[in-house]
Amino acid sequence: MEKLRSEITSVAISDATFKKNSPAIHPTFINYFFGNNGTGKSTIAKTIKSGNGVTFKYSNNQNDYEILLYDQNYIDENIKEYNGLPGVFTVNKKNADIEKEIASLLEREEHCKKEINDANLSIEELEGKHNKLEERLKSKCWKKSKSIREQFVKTQSGYRSSKQIFLDEVRKHNAKEHDLKRLSKLYSIAYSKSARPYPMFNEIQDITSLDNVSGNEVLSKVIVNSSNTNLADFLKKIGATEWARRGHEQFHTKADGRCPYCSQPLDSDFESEFIKSFDEQYENSIQELSDFLKRYRGIANNLFIPLEKKPDPLYPAVKIEEYNDKLQLIKSTIASNIEKIKLKIKKPSEIVALEEVTPLLEGLSKIIEKFNNSITENNEIVTSRNQKREECQNEVFEYLANILNDDIEEFDLVNKEINKSIQNKKHVVQTALDSISSFKKKIERLNKQTVETETAMNHINLMLKDSGFQGFRLVPKQKVSGTLTRNYEIVRTESGQVAKNLSEGERNFIAFMYFLQQVYGKNSTSEEIKKKIVIIDDPVTSMDSGTMFIIGSEIRKLIEICRNNVDNREGLASGDLIKQIFIFTHNAFFQRDITYLRAKEYKYVSFYLITKHDNCSEIKLCEKIDPNCPTQKVNVNPIKNAYTALWQEYKETKSCLSLMNVIQRILEYYFLQICGYTGDDIRKRVLIDHRDEFSGKDDGTERYQLVSSMLAHVSATTSGIHDDLLFVDSDSDENIDQYRKIFKLIFSCMGQEQHFNMMLEEA
Repeated sequence: MEKLRSEITSVAISDATFKKNSPAIHPTFINYFFGNNGTGKSTIAKTIKSGNGVTFKYSNNQNDYEILLYDQNYIDENIKEYNGLPGVFTVNKKNADIEKEIASLLEREEHCKKEINDANLSIEELEGKHNKLEERLKSKCWKKSKSIREQFVKTQSGYRSSKQIFLDEVRKHNAKEHDLKRLSKLYSIAYSKSARPYPMFNEIQDITSLDNVSGNEVLSKVIVNSSNTNLADFLKKIGATEWARRGHEQFHTKADGRCPYCSQPLDSDFESEFIKSFDEQYENSIQELSDFLKRYRGIANNLFIPLEKKPDPLYPAVKIEEYNDKLQLIKSTIASNIEKIKLKIKKPSEIVALEEVTPLLEGLSKIIEKFNNSITENNEIVTSRNQKREECQNEVFEYLANILNDDIEEFDLVNKEINKSIQNKKHVVQTALDSISSFKKKIERLNKQTVETETAMNHINLMLKDSGFQGFRLVPKQKVSGTLTRNYEIVRTESGQVAKNLSEGERNFIAFMYFLQQVYGKNSTSEEIKKKIVIIDDPVTSMDSGTMFIIGSEIRKLIEICRNNVDNREGLASGDLIKQIFIFTHNAFFQRDITYLRAKEYKYVSFYLITKHDNCSEIKLCEKIDPNCPTQKVNVNPIKNAYTALWQEYKETKSCLSLMNVIQRILEYYFLQICGYTGDDIRKRVLIDHRDEFSGKDDGTERYQLVSSMLAHVSATTSGIHDDLLFVDSDSDENIDQYRKIFKLIFSCMGQEQHFNMMLEEA
């Protein structure tokens, strides 16, 4: 079960002795604070009044409330000798219709504030949804684009550190498909520090030149010798016509009348006979073959030499192996064709077909064209590097926009509806704000008509009389002409003179009654009626028990009015003008009086205990687990009876000396006064009957001595021979723990361990 929050939802205190801890509290409707003088109660009260560190519901601020603080400053400011009290204006019966109208306007204003709060919560929720969707989109786009961003990392300069900046840049570009391979090449050149222009490959001027060499038809002719001399017939018969002809060409000038092969003398007419053995057509055909070979070689050389000369330096991106392989194939093909031509010359009667070179040259030409295109592209990029970098970056983001387009469009579709809803809610807020402004103006006009001070004066005089202050009354102070404000003066009943030399108790009591009239009314005609938050700081200082009872009774009425905001079933007081109340006191009897039966109202009542150690104040919310329902909590009133308070002090003390004092008082009260033991009885039960509790243990002797010392102290006290001298070691955690263990051991030895556990739990 959670506590209900009222107008003030949290208070952070960081002044005076709270600076070190800077605690924060989350008050409910009715809030009790108990603490000794000097622990920091007034600091908390002043913090709430000031509004510093205070959080209000519906994003309100302190100007939306009338925050009333009763403390010593209030007394000093309002009760001064010879000075009057400011008039207190209330809405009386004659203005009932106006009051009803004001109440209606306030109710409508509250409804508008709730509308604003609900709308702002919706806006906050919608903005949270938007932010969540946007974060999801950013993360998704960031993850989805990772490989591209890493591949083109230099295009991402300025966009790598923020997902939002990256997404904003993507949104600036139109989604567009790009060839990633081409884009990679553009990037590698444009962003490379070592990129430079490169020379081109030599192109092939005519890929058909080798296959179209003039005179190639001779290769398909059957060339034979048509001479019919005896020598010619003989050479034909043995198939040596060409062999003889080539031998004659080679050796006829060197024969010197002898056969170059067998060295036999040749006939004198051998030369003429040999020439007659070959006809003229045959010779011409052989010459054509020789000429064709020469032309073929020449064209091949003119074609091949430029191709063998590669660019220097070579463009690194080209695959030169492909070029070399193709060039080598062409070279070997040409060589093969030359060999075939030579074979034709050797054997002119055979038909020879050359292998086509054109397809090979065409393939090489395409490779050269591809290489040169790549080199041209490189050179163009290098010569306009800055422009190409910008172009590359733009295309990379267009590519990214394309791959992220579906995700962005999906987000935009949902976000459009969210933004539409946010604008609708903002319109609701503005409309409500305009209405509130109109209501405030109407209320201000009505407030100027609700001026009445006599009721407040009569109420204070009646309270003075009922409480036993028969020597005082309040009378109107003569007002300045033309003003609406009335002041009161405190005068003696018998003499009618302005009261002098009031006691502190009288002064405080009158100040508190005046404070009550402010709570029930308002201070001037120009003030609007606001929700009230009441803070009461130590209201019974210097008062006797009778006066304390009256003050307590009045405060209980204020509490009942505040309680009506959450539960008005008992109807002990009317109205709900007090929206929240804070009561501070150091008086335990007064605390018990005003908190009677309130501890059970956990949802809208809170108890706080204020303590101070080493000039450092702390605030503790007093609650515990409900023993009847472990899943729920219940309030704990910090004011308990004296014996329970001793156990509470035992649990909280951090001083060895204080701990020993509390232990002594608990042992004396429970065992001596309640149980009726004597000091000797306790000593015998613990130290003699349970001697085995100390034997056989490492620290047994020390523990025995400590128990003996404690019980001797109790015994001495009961016999009246106690001079209040007892040595206590340092305040170390080890010593304090040792004393607590010994204390528990005494209860265990006395068979009262259940009582020990019960009191610890209750405390």
